[in-house]
Amino acid sequence: MNKFIDFYQIVKPKIKKEILNFNNDIEKEKNSIIKDNIEAFCLLNESGKMVRGTLAVLGYYFFNDDFTYALPLACAYEVFETSILVHDDIIDNDLLRRNQKTITAYNNDKYGKFKNNHLAESIAICMGDYGIHKANDIIINHYGNDKNFSKLFKTYNDIVIDTIRGELIDVITPFEEKHNLFKEDVEKNVMDIYTLKTAWYSIVGPIILGMILANSKDNMLNEIIDFALPLGIAFQIQDDLLGIYAESQTIGKKAGNDIREFKQTLLYAYTKNTSYYKELLKEYGNENYDLDKVRDIFTQCGAKDYCLKKMDELYNESISKLNNIKWLDDIHKEILLDLIEYLKNREK
Repeated sequence: MNKFIDFYQIVKPKIKKEILNFNNDIEKEKNSIIKDNIEAFCLLNESGKMVRGTLAVLGYYFFNDDFTYALPLACAYEVFETSILVHDDIIDNDLLRRNQKTITAYNNDKYGKFKNNHLAESIAICMGDYGIHKANDIIINHYGNDKNFSKLFKTYNDIVIDTIRGELIDVITPFEEKHNLFKEDVEKNVMDIYTLKTAWYSIVGPIILGMILANSKDNMLNEIIDFALPLGIAFQIQDDLLGIYAESQTIGKKAGNDIREFKQTLLYAYTKNTSYYKELLKEYGNENYDLDKVRDIFTQCGAKDYCLKKMDELYNESISKLNNIKWLDDIHKEILLDLIEYLKNREK
């Protein structure tokens, strides 16, 4: 039995109800042009796993058994997640997200005979912006009078900014690396991306937001940050492994997209320093890549094993940090330990 999954299964339908209520509200848009794309956005919005929203609720639950007050915060974070992914799909030229058409793909199909990708991407940019600011609205409307509002909103905004900072590095580095312009250490840069774009956005941020809403002390926040940072980096390493080795129908997007995008990952960084690198470059960055060949290269050169080892080290570091937190009771520690197991064993 996994205590995190038990908690997740209780919380997820409650978050989904919040999201559906939010979707129903924004679908009241009177302008038909806007409404059409809001409906496409809402379809993506209600199709997420809602793990990040659950983590926001969990942070609040550390201090309050009744977590109802934290549900709008979870909804806001999920809306932000959907919105940033809409932008991410433009950057990565992805057509599938959460087993649904991306906003760009939706509009390319709608206006297909005109072959206007610029229009489709422009609409997606607008919808991503719309969602980000609607998430702000949720927080302001529900917590504007809360004594912790200033700290909550400032921390949330910092998470959004750091996510964008990580995305900037993630966008620029592949181009510079592909064209021999990047002069820094690739692995260090990859770890910066993992920290900013994933660890804070996916794990650290939502938990501490819930804690701030519950009026947590700063020393408690700092201990959770120390626990959650290595967990978040391990989460991204696993995500990169799944992006190469999992099947498309399992992860909800095309397997191997990182290859096409010349994505800078720990797998790539390790391979760069091996004799297999020239073989990798024959596939990496190409539209017609051979996924099986890239899988073989990463496996044979030791990149896959290196990532698995690094991931396990980070998971163990997270466990060690968690065991040293004195103020968390055994029930909450067990949920967090089982969160680690959940992330380690996930398939998408």
